[in-house]
Amino acid sequence: MHTIHTLDLNFLNRKEAIAVYLIRHQKGAVLVETGPGSTLPVLLENMAHLGFSPKDITHVLLTHIHLDHAGAVGWFASQGAEVLVHPVGKPHMADPDKLLASAKRIYQDRMESLWGDFLPVSEENLVAVNDREVIRINDLEFTALHTPGHAEHHISWLFEEVCFTGDVGGVRMPGVFYIRLPMVPPELNIEKWRQSLVLLDELDFPRIAPTHYGIYNVAHEHLSIALNILNENEDWISKNFQEDKPIEVLREEYVQFLYKQGIRMGVSEETLKTSEVADPSWMGADGLSRYWKKFRTA
Repeated sequence: MHTIHTLDLNFLNRKEAIAVYLIRHQKGAVLVETGPGSTLPVLLENMAHLGFSPKDITHVLLTHIHLDHAGAVGWFASQGAEVLVHPVGKPHMADPDKLLASAKRIYQDRMESLWGDFLPVSEENLVAVNDREVIRINDLEFTALHTPGHAEHHISWLFEEVCFTGDVGGVRMPGVFYIRLPMVPPELNIEKWRQSLVLLDELDFPRIAPTHYGIYNVAHEHLSIALNILNENEDWISKNFQEDKPIEVLREEYVQFLYKQGIRMGVSEETLKTSEVADPSWMGADGLSRYWKKFRTA
C-alpha cells in the first residue's frame, strides 16, 4: 500500500478546510487536487517538507474544476505536470474565461483574495478521462468514476482502498461525524447526486477522502450519512420553495437550517466555522434555487 500524504492548505488561515493529497511513485509524485492559486505558497512549502519540488509532480488528478479544487493546476501544468480531468471540464481548463466570469458574479471583489491566479492549462498537458477508465502512473493505479450531482463534470478517484470523493462525498471536518453537501450553482442536480452516492457505496471501498477534509476509515457510514443529508436538503426545498420567497430570505433560512442541523448532530461552533470556510452555506440557497427552477418547475 502506498502512503497518502494529506497537505493542509490553511485556507483563509483556517486549518483543515482544504486538503491536497500527495502520493509518491517511482519517478516523482501525483497530486489529487491543487487547491486555489491563493494557497499555492503553502502547498509548495508542505511539499518541500516532504522533499518534493514542483518539478517532481508528474500528474494532477482533479475531481472537478471549481476554484477551491483546481485553481493552482495551471501553474503545475506550466511546471510540466499532466492534468487529468473530466471531458466536460477539459475545455474550461484550456480557456478558463467563462469559469472565472461565473465565479466573479458570485465572489465579486473577493476573487483575488480568495482564489488568487487561475492560469490556463495548455492542451498538450490536458487529458480527458472517461468513466471507469483506469489510469496507470508508474507503480500507481487509479480508477476514474464519473460522479455528477455537485457538478456535471465531477470525478471520484479510486486508489487502492481509498476513494477521493472531491465534493460529491460531502464536506466533513476531522473529529466529528457531521457531513455537509455543497449545494452550489450552477450544476447542482439532486437526482444525479443520489445516484452517485449509491454508486460509491456499492463499490464498498473501506476509506474515503473528501477534499474538505481528510481521510476516514468508515466509508459506508460516511456515505450513508451523506445520503441522509441529501434527503434532508430535498425535504427542505420541497417545504420552502413552494412559496415565492426572495432569494435573500431563502439564504438566511438555509443558513439557519444548516446551523441547526449541525448543532443537532453535536458539532461545535468552531467546527461549524471551519465548515463555513469550506462550504459557505449562503451559496446553498442559490444552488438549490437554480435547481428548483430548472428541474422542479420547468
